[in-house]
This record gives sequence, C-alpha cells and structure tokens, in this order.
Amino acid sequence: MLEYYDFFVYVALTATLTHLFLPTEDKVVATLLSAATFGVSYLARPLGTVIFSPLSDRIGRKKTFVVTLAVMGTATVAIGCLPTFDSIGILAPVLLLTLRIVQGVALGGEYASAVVYLVEHSPRKKRGMITSVLQSTASLGLLLALALSTLLKVTLSVDAFNSWGWRIPFLVSAPIVAVATVIRMNMKETPAFLEMKKAGELAERPLATAIKGWDAWKSILLATFGAQGATSVALYTSIVYMLYFLHDVVQIDANTANVCLAVGILIAAPFYPVFGRLSDHIGRARVMAIGIVIWMCVAYPAFAGIRSAALNGTWTAVSALITVLAVLTAMIMAPLPAFISERFPPQTRTTGFGIAQQLGNILFGGFLPLISLSLVNLTGNQLAGVAYSIASLVPCLVVTLVWGLKQDQPAATAPQPESSPGYAVR
Repeated sequence: MLEYYDFFVYVALTATLTHLFLPTEDKVVATLLSAATFGVSYLARPLGTVIFSPLSDRIGRKKTFVVTLAVMGTATVAIGCLPTFDSIGILAPVLLLTLRIVQGVALGGEYASAVVYLVEHSPRKKRGMITSVLQSTASLGLLLALALSTLLKVTLSVDAFNSWGWRIPFLVSAPIVAVATVIRMNMKETPAFLEMKKAGELAERPLATAIKGWDAWKSILLATFGAQGATSVALYTSIVYMLYFLHDVVQIDANTANVCLAVGILIAAPFYPVFGRLSDHIGRARVMAIGIVIWMCVAYPAFAGIRSAALNGTWTAVSALITVLAVLTAMIMAPLPAFISERFPPQTRTTGFGIAQQLGNILFGGFLPLISLSLVNLTGNQLAGVAYSIASLVPCLVVTLVWGLKQDQPAATAPQPESSPGYAVR
C-alpha cells in the first residue's frame, strides 16, 4: 500500500502539480502533459524489473523489496522538496520527471518480489484468496493519497496549499518508510527460496533462463495479455483515468471527484479476497474472463451515466457507478498474482512475473490516460476514452478464453508442482 501510495500521490495531486510544474494557459495541453508524465514513469518500470527481479531469484525475495521500498520512499520525499517552476524554471519539470522515473524503477522491482514472497508463504488451496489482498492495496494506496490530499485542500487556504500544503503528502512518506523498512527487515525469507538455496538449485542467470525457449515465452505472453493486460486496462480506466475524466473532461470540482472515487475504492476493497477465493474454487482464468466480459458490457453505459449524474449534481449516483466499475475491476485483478506466479517455476518466478507485468503495463496501462484524453480531444466525444479501453480488452479476453482456460485448474482440485517441465535450473 505504501509503494502505491507513493506512486499514486502524484495522481491525487495532478491538478496542483500541473499548475506548479507545468504552467500553461492551455488546459488541454496541461492535462496531456500531466498524463504523459504519469505514463513515462511506466517506461522506467521494466528497468526496475531487470535490475531487481533477477536479484530476488538469486539473493532472496525479502532483501530485494527492502531495497525497493527505500528507493521509492527516497524519491517520494525528494518530490516533496522540489522547487517549483516559478523558482527554477524548466529545471523543475525535468527534476519532477526524473524522480517519477526513479519511482517507476522502484515499483518495477517491488511488486513481483512482494507477490512471490506472499505466494511462497501461502498454501496452494488458499493462494488466490491470500494473494488477492495484495491486489487491493494498489487501490488503497490511491485511496490514502486521495484522502490526505483532499483533507489538506479542505483545511488549508488555496494559497497555503499551493505554497506548501501540497508537499505534505510526499513528505509524510519518510517516517512511514522508516517503520515499514524495519518491519520488512524482520520478516523471514520464503521456505521455497531457502530450500532451493540449500539444495544449490538457484538459477545462476534468472533473466536469461526466464526468456529462454518457447515454453518460457508462452508463459510470459499468456500472463502479459491474459492477466496483466486486462488488469491494467480495468484498473487505469476505472481508477486513474476516472480522475482525469471527472476533473478534466466533465469538469467536476477536484475535491468532489476525489470523494466519489474514494467511496468506490473503499466499497470495492473487501471484494478482492472474495474473488480471489472464488478463483481457488473455479479457476483463475474463469474468474478473470467473467470479469472482463461484464466490465466490457458495463463500462460505456457506466461512464455515460457518470457524466449525466455529474451534470445533474447527483453525486450518490456518480459514486454508485464508480463502485460498480471498481468491483468489476477487483474481479479481474484478484486472481492475477496467483495466476501469473503459477506460470513460472520458483527458480525464475520473480523474473518471469516481473517481465510479464511490465510488458502488460506498457502495452495496456501506463499511457492509457494520455491516449484516452487525446482521443477525447481529437474526436470531441467525451466517451471516446472508455471506448478505447473496451477495444483494448478484446485481445486480453481472446487470450484468456482461448489460451488461459486450457491451463486453468482450480487449486482445490488440481495441485500444481513447484517446478515446470522445460525449464533448466541453471
């Protein structure tokens, strides 16, 4: 949650940061620049995967995510200390972009290690439910960022918030990171890693092994298109792009938009373990496929309804429709950690997971807000962005139905061995 709080606090403060670091009289240009800065950080995430995921497979899951937490926390606090455009000119957005890239590198190395750590501590028959809790923390990180930024905006004057108040959400990361680092350092390494280390079965070159051969790439492509791609589209449309849609397209007050989105996130959070548990019983791909189909059917009318309700000031209806999308997003996202991790043997599990996740994020998620906003601007259709998201889910659904279901075995009835044929350990 802390990692995603650090990463998403930029999204919660988009309007303010755009004004302070990317000043322009053209609101459309400012919004597109802000969305582009968000997307660029995703280009850095594969670098984090290449650096940290093989380390997780070689030296341990625990050691790796202690380092990534420290890197993320340092970059976040540094953003809170940055001088603005009025102080140092063009250097301000350059430094902001640089620190966003550092955050991307940290998150690129964090998530795969965290998932594998949890997977390897979970009994297989409950793996979907247990790991799905980790998925909910991405949205909860954004919820925390929204709550703190909204509270500050309400309690401070506009001048005070623009002067120094916006820095607080970034700076509070420092003490939390310190506490979280101590907690992580006292955690135990996973039994699977310790057994491989004791037996001398650790991969000497995890990255090379993870991408060697057609069997490896089948797992990567299935995870990229079937699971991560669908998750990226649903999450970044229903949560991240939703903020841009409410604030910049429909032009709702930022605080009102934050509250409506926060309600949806909060209500949807308990559904993650519900859908994760369902994936343990009927299969990961089945749950994701059902969620994708329903999300595709609901998304366009939901966004149209949100626009109409917002124009009428019916905020309960806005929150309810956001909640529907958030719950369906949970259905798609919940099985992902177990589904992807089960595609790879333990010797390259973190590396394979990380590669698939970052490919999916780049292809489907990171630049989705920018592309969607650009389509709205080019076509004049306020719902063009969500139409793009629906179209983006088509290949994800096809891969899940045609390829994913063939490998879909309920955990409760068909246990899978920790190693897979076709993979060399070294």
